[in-house]
Amino acid sequence: MGKVIKHASHYIGGGVMKDSAFSSTVVRALKKRSGGVCEHCGVNEAREAHHRQYRSRRGPSTLSNALHLCGRGNTSGCHGKAHSGAIGETTGLAIRSGHTPSRVPFFRLFDGTWWLLDDDGGKEQMKATDATELLTLIGAIREGVMR
Repeated sequence: MGKVIKHASHYIGGGVMKDSAFSSTVVRALKKRSGGVCEHCGVNEAREAHHRQYRSRRGPSTLSNALHLCGRGNTSGCHGKAHSGAIGETTGLAIRSGHTPSRVPFFRLFDGTWWLLDDDGGKEQMKATDATELLTLIGAIREGVMR
């Protein structure tokens, strides 16, 4: 699968950085998919590889579980938004345990579209109604929110 590269992903107590590992193959494909621009806001330079289903939730280090986001650590930019609880989950930037990342859509703020990601670097657009219905079904969106 390729050499494992450490990417700064989370800051924990006292400013100590915890690394999260994606293989070099996943990182190359992630950079290609994003074009170096944040996959959520589409405005800022993407600097961090983010696990949508956190490693603490047993999330895999696969391309369908990865987003290339702006910000630093889990405190700023879109990476910080991904770790903000309800906002992260309702936009698919964060995924609860027990769900398959390739089946959970994420929202691109810059163009208002929803996408499913695969492990080969591909993506498929979803209708907003289908995405919000799915996220409601898995409990990421409460009934009536974002509709």
